[in-house]
Amino acid sequence: MDFHFRQGIKNIPEICFRYGVQKVVISPGSRNAPLIFAFAEHGEMDCLSITDERSAAYFALGMAQQDSRPVALVCTSGTAVLNYAPAISEAYYQHLPLLIFTVDRPQEMIDQTDGQTLRQDNIFANYIKASFTIPVETVSKTDLKFSDRQVAQAIDTALTYPQGPVHINVPVREPVYSSLPETHSQPKIIKTTKVATKIEDTQLQQLQTDWTRHKRKLIVFGIFPKNEAMNELADKLSKQSDVVVIAENLSNINGEYVVTQPESLFSRINNKTDNSKFAPDLLVTIGNSAICKQLKIFLRNHPATEQWQVESTMPYADTYHSLTKILPVKATDVLPLMLSNETESSFANLYQSEVSIMEKQHQAFVNSTVLSDMTITKAVLEQIPQNAVLQLSNSTPVRWTQLFPAQSRIAYFCNRGVSGIDGSLATAAGYAFTSDELTVFLTGDLSFIYGTNGLWNNHVSNNLKIIVMNNNGGNIFRFIGDKQLMSNCLELFTTPHHVKIKSLAEAYGIDYLSCSQTEELSSKIDTLFNSTRATILEIFTDSDTNTEAYRGYFRNVKL
Repeated sequence: MDFHFRQGIKNIPEICFRYGVQKVVISPGSRNAPLIFAFAEHGEMDCLSITDERSAAYFALGMAQQDSRPVALVCTSGTAVLNYAPAISEAYYQHLPLLIFTVDRPQEMIDQTDGQTLRQDNIFANYIKASFTIPVETVSKTDLKFSDRQVAQAIDTALTYPQGPVHINVPVREPVYSSLPETHSQPKIIKTTKVATKIEDTQLQQLQTDWTRHKRKLIVFGIFPKNEAMNELADKLSKQSDVVVIAENLSNINGEYVVTQPESLFSRINNKTDNSKFAPDLLVTIGNSAICKQLKIFLRNHPATEQWQVESTMPYADTYHSLTKILPVKATDVLPLMLSNETESSFANLYQSEVSIMEKQHQAFVNSTVLSDMTITKAVLEQIPQNAVLQLSNSTPVRWTQLFPAQSRIAYFCNRGVSGIDGSLATAAGYAFTSDELTVFLTGDLSFIYGTNGLWNNHVSNNLKIIVMNNNGGNIFRFIGDKQLMSNCLELFTTPHHVKIKSLAEAYGIDYLSCSQTEELSSKIDTLFNSTRATILEIFTDSDTNTEAYRGYFRNVKL
């Protein structure tokens, strides 16, 4: 039995739909016309057009970040494919299920000096879960079954724990502008049954025994989406005398005794001549990476006797050089076992005494500074509405927020998979598009300018509010670099510019506000949060003032 030579392409949207794909981000092109036709004709999915492939991929990442559902991407051949790479690598380390459909020339045309052609098979090899290439034509039953199976296996792979991006390369012969079959052919679906990993009773008993014999336990939460059940368990554990719970804001964990300012606290601890008494016997790490450099320095200098790694998507990551046990189970299954086994200890009190001093030093400093990135961050965190989402760009914005207590009333996100400054704006825009929540994007000027193509589409939601801290360059290099060493080439690091962000806002049809005085900061932020359209608030700060505020802050908390 013969089939239409593009029956396989016609079946792709139906296979995606049966796996729960609801949104498809398409970048216009010629060679991907058959796939565009197929998705547009399906009728059950929301197809978005975003021209710039790099921004399109980050926009899709933001949508997947919001609800962990798979999002499909469709682009043409050639360099369009390569422009997906930054967002795909970020999705790989954030474990987000992106389905990347790249249309290609047929195999016989590769390396034949034909236009818009490069080697696309397995092009994202180092940062995808798997790569698949479907047959160039499906004129026989065997070809069609193979094509359907490749697509189904790809999507199932993306959704299987740990989730992540997959690549489906779709070679197409000319003519590209030709009609498709009227309907799909009931393609077969393959689904992996989710199986919960359980620890045997004897192993649980041993864990409880090992937990009890340690009197100094440190639990470090890495990056995590909000999880109320885990938050409740972490809060209860933090009240035990032998446990200290560390959770940065991107962990989305809060509690009265949970330490949410570890960079400030461990800067203070690392400054002590004898700080070995703060070292844990047992370190429990939960989830993905942490940002806090001072915490990493301390734990590497004082490695725990044992380290248990729980619910990690990269289980052999020995960040603190003390890994001894991997527990491939949900943290919410393990933490309850620890609640009923408290060992009398002064460990928690030791930490809380330092936290109390650090908090006083923190308040004294941040309340006395003039307009700077620090005061902007403070004002944003104080004024941001209940249940809002705070999307953070990399470099200084995410680091500024780390210095302040985490807010339980909001959710924190940042592209910390590979931590690039590119694409953060498009990610925030994609998140806002998928969400009804107020989405606030806090960014520096370079990251914003780098990513402005993220606003070059018709899908920027009114719930997106952008705050640009404009200090005219990459201020982070003034914080972390050697001033004397960099003195003769500072501009090569900080890259000052003459870009007018107001003009960019006008070009993209986004409302614009500006602020340059401390006295108007609060009212401008309030106006931004209450605006009814997508709006940019540009706040001008001085790079030297920011540098002194950052360095002065750490000098102060160490006292």
